[in-house]
Amino acid sequence: AWAVSSVLALPNISLVFLAAVLLVAVRSSLGPALACAVLSFLTYDFLFIPPNLSFRIQREEDVLTLVFFLLMAALTGNLAARQRRQLQALRETQAQTSQLLDLSRRLTVATDRQAVFNAAGQHLNGWQDMQVCLLERNVEGQLQVATGEAHAFNDNERAAAEWAWQHGQAAGQGSDTLPNGRWWWWPLAVDEQPLALLGVRPRSGQPLSDPRRRLLTALGQPLAQALARARLAEQLEAARLHGETEQLRSALLASVSHDLRTPLTAMRGSIDSLLALGEAIPTADRRELLEGTRNEAERLDRYIQNLLDMTRLGHGGLKLARDWVAPADIVGSALNRLRAVLAPLRLHTDVPAELPLLFVHAALIEQALVNVLENAARFSPANGRLELQVSVQDARLCFAVSDQGPGIPVEDREKIFDMFYTAARGDRGGQGTGLGLAICQGMIGAHGGQILVGEGIDGQGTSITLCLPLPPQPETESETP
Repeated sequence: AWAVSSVLALPNISLVFLAAVLLVAVRSSLGPALACAVLSFLTYDFLFIPPNLSFRIQREEDVLTLVFFLLMAALTGNLAARQRRQLQALRETQAQTSQLLDLSRRLTVATDRQAVFNAAGQHLNGWQDMQVCLLERNVEGQLQVATGEAHAFNDNERAAAEWAWQHGQAAGQGSDTLPNGRWWWWPLAVDEQPLALLGVRPRSGQPLSDPRRRLLTALGQPLAQALARARLAEQLEAARLHGETEQLRSALLASVSHDLRTPLTAMRGSIDSLLALGEAIPTADRRELLEGTRNEAERLDRYIQNLLDMTRLGHGGLKLARDWVAPADIVGSALNRLRAVLAPLRLHTDVPAELPLLFVHAALIEQALVNVLENAARFSPANGRLELQVSVQDARLCFAVSDQGPGIPVEDREKIFDMFYTAARGDRGGQGTGLGLAICQGMIGAHGGQILVGEGIDGQGTSITLCLPLPPQPETESETP
């Protein structure tokens, strides 16, 4: 101001001081701006208002000029400081919105509680000026770190965390409750039900600033809602699994009470007849009763085998004892076990002699083929045609079983591999335990194979194909002369 006093009129010199007040207000806050206004007022009076170098004022109009200058300086400083606060608030809101958007984007792909914790940890750990962790209660009711680095909390910090969880309010560093700790705790709650604790430790050791607290509490809202959704999803999944378990248990009990009792009833009836009538029964009839008893015993054995296989599959106890085996041997053993079941049908087999060997657990593949053949026989009409064809297709060896039964609708073809599912096909629908094809899928899948379902003979009935990958064939030993 002194440098330009020679070229500016006295009233215009005040503009230089007003510019200084405005600059201070923009760069700092209202307090320094008012202090600058008073200092400018005194400097203006001392240096430029006659008599110079004195605070005494000779003319009344100069007093009025100084008063107006002080008022204008104070007003200008206040307005500038207000604009600065608004700008800071706008920047804070923008930063908060950006943080909320980024966190929400991470949380949208989180499907369970741990994924929510991981997403929050990835977002919050990007802040270099603080350490962040999330706490949750374990099954013993103790607070434990859910995400973030493992920290050794002292007694004061643990007490602050417990208080924040129980009272639903902030505790710890810089708060009204146990403020001497290094951590600040904020409860993440929905409907006053705490789900987790957000813990923040500034690396500077100083309490969090108010803008940072507001940002953290704002971020806690979507995080708490995501945890609530994850918990609800877990509860629904647990309820669904419980319902399915009860359904499977009921279905298994129904299978045991009906399908396993039926062969026993038939066997008991035949044995009672033999015991009661004895030699009075003609030889041919006695033989028929004994063969019926044997057939029912074999049927019961297959049911029990299916139940055992189901248990092994369900508990991961199905171990593969692989060995080289000819497909014709598997087919022969399966047909021999089902000779009584297949007797009423017209069976046609196509098993080429030059088929490659399989490296499989032969008993399991045989059991799978038995289940498919028995299922086809169950739904085939009397004297119906049943075809079994073995072929090589796309580096796979396939056992195709086709019948002339009522067939399976396209929309139900995936369901037939569900445990305890029995298709309602004609007047024979619903027979059996509904385990056979489910077990087949497990056995074939354990070998890396696949089961295909299609139409049966001449577009009628059903065709089920068991496909197994063909390994490199073993080398045959050359004959020595």
